[in-house]
Amino acid sequence: MKKKIQVIIKSNYFQNQKKGTIINVTPGYAFNYLIPKGIVETTTDKKIKHFQMFSKIEKEKQEANYIKVERVQNKIKKISRITVYKKRGEKNLIFGTIKEKDILNWINKYTNLKLEKKQIKLNNVNQVISTYIQIQVKQRIKDTIKLYIIPSNI
Repeated sequence: MKKKIQVIIKSNYFQNQKKGTIINVTPGYAFNYLIPKGIVETTTDKKIKHFQMFSKIEKEKQEANYIKVERVQNKIKKISRITVYKKRGEKNLIFGTIKEKDILNWINKYTNLKLEKKQIKLNNVNQVISTYIQIQVKQRIKDTIKLYIIPSNI
């Protein structure tokens, strides 16, 4: 039976393993291919402790980010509707269109949330109607809010 040595993965996703994972490989494979290519490095107690420290810090950052996203999502869920007043013209059309900037101003004014323009998905709205807008908190987390456009010159 061949003896294997322990190495720490330095690059992301080598053999479906994350960076900092300790794996066992044969010495020839490690010293002839993996170490010269910079994919892995040999293990020592200090290196193991070093990688564990960085993985702990990364985990804490992910947890903090998750909590922050959850808070933003809860604030957005509290918004039942957004009402924007615009001057009405003929055939129920409004002067100008409703843009993401208008929605951002409303959200900032009433909830003190700092969102970006690219997080709001809004169709071209240029008449007095009620519609839905989507606010994308994270890549896969979206919330839908009802948008009312009300004429100001009734």
